[in-house]
Amino acid sequence: MGSGLRLLPMMGGLAVGAGLADQVARRITAKLTVAAGFTILAAGLVLGTTMSAASGTAFIATWTAVAGLGFGLALATAASAALVDLPKENAAVGSAVMQSVQKAGAPLAAAVLGSVIASGYQSQLHLASLPAATAGAVRSSVFAGIAVARKLGSPALLESVRSAFVHGIGLMLWVSAGLAAVAVVLALLFLPWRATAAAPGPAATGEAVEGAESAHERVS
Repeated sequence: MGSGLRLLPMMGGLAVGAGLADQVARRITAKLTVAAGFTILAAGLVLGTTMSAASGTAFIATWTAVAGLGFGLALATAASAALVDLPKENAAVGSAVMQSVQKAGAPLAAAVLGSVIASGYQSQLHLASLPAATAGAVRSSVFAGIAVARKLGSPALLESVRSAFVHGIGLMLWVSAGLAAVAVVLALLFLPWRATAAAPGPAATGEAVEGAESAHERVS
């Protein structure tokens, strides 16, 4: 519950970014909007790497909100750019491909980034004075490590577990920021300049266009 509450600023930033994405893309094009979104995301993640075990809620809320804002801008605009040129009769196929990419990406990211956190966490633990079984429990997860430290009444072990976990998070954030930087380059190289699909105007059709859809409406 506590972790979920602390992630609310990120969710709020993501909602704001996604809500503004269409307007921003109309002004500066889809290519620059996605690049800007990933740049903001990378900046938020790099800011997060300065976090320590003593960092307060306000600081955590700040960098997670910044990261969420950038991710919302980039994700919504990239999804629109990927589907905007598809004919309506192929919209279901495009949506299915997007869903497949997202569903494959989530567990892959969890596996890779989770491994980075675990490696960073375990590398910073100081457990030489503990029995093998106890040390193994501490290495298994930060929750087990905190439980063991409290059961033993060891402030030093508790501080070691917390600092090691934050170190692992920091490594994960650096990897994520690097991936966001790569995404900026890919967006600039491959995404189209225009923000939305061009709807035929009255001059071309001889009649008013009814029910014109924006790129984000098409995605929805």
